[in-house]
Amino acid sequence: MGETSLRKATRSDIQHINQLTEMAKSIMEHDQNPQWDHRYPLEKHFYEDIDNGDLYLYEENNDIAGYICVNQVQAEWYKQFDWPANTDDAYVIHRMATNPEYKGVAMKMMQFAIDIATEAGTPIIITDTFSLNKRAQRLFEKFDFIKMGEYETDEFPFDKNAPFYAYYKLIENEEK
Repeated sequence: MGETSLRKATRSDIQHINQLTEMAKSIMEHDQNPQWDHRYPLEKHFYEDIDNGDLYLYEENNDIAGYICVNQVQAEWYKQFDWPANTDDAYVIHRMATNPEYKGVAMKMMQFAIDIATEAGTPIIITDTFSLNKRAQRLFEKFDFIKMGEYETDEFPFDKNAPFYAYYKLIENEEK
């Protein structure tokens, strides 16, 4: 194992981000999971993430091996759920992709996202994924995320003829 780091993405990283995104789309297509396609996510989504300081890159030996978007922006459809903790300040995991040549990167980025929420003192971290994205579901389960419910609509980008699943993890925070 070489040198690794997690850092905020910059606009100059967009080519690498696009490459990882295309890799992820290819893997999803192979898995018969249409969550990501030619309409989503697009380069403009990553520029927004970068400009907002929400996109992080995982580097191994100076190669970008993955990315994760973590912020406090919740999808509107999350409001339908009676979460087990206050979600006002919840952190949310959005887009994540890894280069499959690098093992364990998704696990490290998930732990990083949980650490952000823990350090902020929020009681809960939230995420969602498409019902056909078994890889993401297994990853969430490894970190003891609990499925809260599902959402199905014909509105973009959720118009996939199957539901999306919302997940949460309660954060154990030390008393301040």
